[in-house]
Amino acid sequence: MIRIRLLLIAAIFLATLPAFSQCTLPAPPSPATEDTTFDTFFQQNGPGWTGGDGSYSLLLPDGTNFWMWSDSYIGTVNPTTRLRSNYLFTAHNSLTIQNQTAGTLTTVGYPPKTSSYFVPTDKSNWFWQGASLLVEPSPGTYQIEIMLLEWTPKLKLAGESVATLSWPSYEILSIKPVALTSTAIEWGSSIMQVGSYYYIYGMKDPGTDNKLPYLARTASLNYLTQPSHWQYWNATTQKWVASQTNATALSGVPAITPEYSVNQLTSTTGTFYLMTGMNPLSPPYPGWNQVTTYYSCTPQGPWSDGTVVYTTPEAGAPGCKTGNLVTYNPKAHPEFTDSTGILLTYNVNALNSTDLVCANDYIPRFLRITIPGVTDAR
Repeated sequence: MIRIRLLLIAAIFLATLPAFSQCTLPAPPSPATEDTTFDTFFQQNGPGWTGGDGSYSLLLPDGTNFWMWSDSYIGTVNPTTRLRSNYLFTAHNSLTIQNQTAGTLTTVGYPPKTSSYFVPTDKSNWFWQGASLLVEPSPGTYQIEIMLLEWTPKLKLAGESVATLSWPSYEILSIKPVALTSTAIEWGSSIMQVGSYYYIYGMKDPGTDNKLPYLARTASLNYLTQPSHWQYWNATTQKWVASQTNATALSGVPAITPEYSVNQLTSTTGTFYLMTGMNPLSPPYPGWNQVTTYYSCTPQGPWSDGTVVYTTPEAGAPGCKTGNLVTYNPKAHPEFTDSTGILLTYNVNALNSTDLVCANDYIPRFLRITIPGVTDAR
C-alpha cells in the first residue's frame, strides 16, 4: 500500500509539472549562410532610413514587418558611392515598416522627422531600443509595446521605460518608466510570452567582456513597468525569487553580447528554446565575430549545445577610411522563417566614427540557419 501511494503521489507530481520541463532537443543548427536578398534590400539609399543597429523586428497584423533600430541615419546616401553627407547619427532610435510584397521600406514619421522617434524627459539622454510585443487590448485593436533603455552621455544606464504605440498609426500613447531601484542589469534584450508568463531577458555588464544573461518574468503585461510583480531566476537554487539581488546568471552560457534573442520553436522532437548571440569572451572586444546559438527545454535553461554558426568576416576588417570594423548583437527573427531557414541578423559598425560616412560600414547583415526538424517558429 505504501509503495502504491508513493507511486500515485509521484504520478500526480509529474502531471503538475509545466509542459516544457522535459524535451528532446534537436540536432545543432547548420552553419549559417548569407541571405543576400535581405542584405541587398537593407542597403537603402533613402530618402528615409539608410542605416541603424539594434535590429529588432515584429510581425504586424497586416503581414508587414516592424523594424526597430537604435542609432540611425535618416536622409539620403549617394547611390553610386554609398557615401553619406555626414558621419554623425541623425537619430538614437527609429522605426521602419517592411512590406515584403511591395518591396518597400517606410520610415515612420519621415518626412519630416529625421531625429529620434522616442525622447526621454531628460533630453540630454537618449533611448536605445529593446525588445517588443504586439498586444491586443480589445478584439481587433492592436498596440505595440517596446522596452526602451535610457542612456546618459557618459554611456551610463539611467533606466528602462516601456513605450506603447497605437497601430496602425504608430502614435506614441505613453512612455512609462520601469520602477527598478537598480540599474545593475539591463532589461529588455528579449521579451517572450510563454503560457501565462512574460519572460524578460536582460544582461549584467561589469564593464568587461564577461557579460552575463539574466531572466525575470511577470504574469501580466500591466506589470512590465512594475518590477515589484516580477520574479527572477536563480540558477543555483533552480527557483524563482522575489528580488533582483537574489537572481543569478543563466546557466550554460559563458557570456553574451549586450543584445541577444530568445525564441520558442517547435520541432519534430517537441517545443524548445533558441538563444542567439555572441560569446564576447571568445574573441574579446573588438574582435567579437562568432554568432552562437544555444538550446534549452525551458525559458530559464539550463542552456546547452552552444554552436558557432557563423564567423563574421567584417570583424577587424578595415573601414572605408581610417579604422576597423566591429560586429555585435546577433538575433533571430523567426517570423521570417521560410524554406531557406530561420533569419538571423548581426550589426556592423566602425571603431572610428569618421568611417560611418560610408553607409556599408554601418549596416545590418542577414543570415539563415536551418535546425533539423523545426516545423514552427515564433
